[in-house]
Amino acid sequence: MKVFSKKSRRIFLCLLVCGIVAFACFAAYPACNAKKESEPQPYRGVLRVWHIDSFEGGTGSRAAFLRNAAKTFEQESGMYVLVTAHTAESAALAAEEGILPDVLSFGRYLDFAADDAKALRGFDFSYAEQDGKTYAVPWCRGNYFLFTSEGDFSDVGTENTVISDGGTLVDAAAFAEGMTGEYAVEESVRAYVSFLNGKYKYLLGTQRDLFRFRTRGAEVQAKPLSSFCDLYQYLSICTDDPALFSAAEEFVDCILSEEVQGKLSQIGMISVSGDCGSSEPALQAAQQAVPSSGVSVFLSESVQTQLQEAARAARKGDKNGAIFLQKILS
Repeated sequence: MKVFSKKSRRIFLCLLVCGIVAFACFAAYPACNAKKESEPQPYRGVLRVWHIDSFEGGTGSRAAFLRNAAKTFEQESGMYVLVTAHTAESAALAAEEGILPDVLSFGRYLDFAADDAKALRGFDFSYAEQDGKTYAVPWCRGNYFLFTSEGDFSDVGTENTVISDGGTLVDAAAFAEGMTGEYAVEESVRAYVSFLNGKYKYLLGTQRDLFRFRTRGAEVQAKPLSSFCDLYQYLSICTDDPALFSAAEEFVDCILSEEVQGKLSQIGMISVSGDCGSSEPALQAAQQAVPSSGVSVFLSESVQTQLQEAARAARKGDKNGAIFLQKILS
């Protein structure tokens, strides 16, 4: 005997399908609702960010890092972030024509940065202060290192050590570490090659050299120096527009967030507010070796030139140079 007629079976199957669909919709509701909550915010405008490299980084592009970090910010804020890589010269020319960014990423004094940067709320960084207000905040930093492939750093001296000159205040770093005398000084890449070729036992360089060695597969020991550092990449806000200023503050907070700072190892840089997430022992050691002195980012270009000359003289043993250097260093 048939339990169901053909018609009854059809009705039963229809009801079964409807029930499955209803159950699927009900089960999917939380997921759909969650997706709706994370949907991009309505478009609010464009935040213009200029990035200027003024010292060698670690590995990869800091401008590209900012662009990638901005993606999450864009979705959450509704602001489109336009990151433009500039040289100091091209940025200065644009500023002379009255064209300024909303946010500036830089590592060295620029006339328009000193003149147009706005005071930041909630930040305190001594190397970026003027009259008790902070006008820039670092979002990553490098570090000076001593490198060797055969020594223990106990016999560093003028006869066996080369200083890598990358246009930074490396002489101040050497002087602060007690390295005084007539050391050999060579351009960055040349110093690296001279060291690799065995001409010198020690190299005073930066995080860039660390990654040159790692890329080449060279076995070297790296000792981070902690007496002085000027290898900071800063963020300043330059806009007067209240809405853009607020968005710029949100962007700065995003870049300084634990999530973004924890990815700095991707470009071989060190975090200034957390951990860079690196498994590289030398970079981890540098993360812990917080520099004890630095220099104001807002020193004029002429003063910075004087400072470089004084640092070089101090490193060579000149007392007047040492006095001038110590007055400038924070």
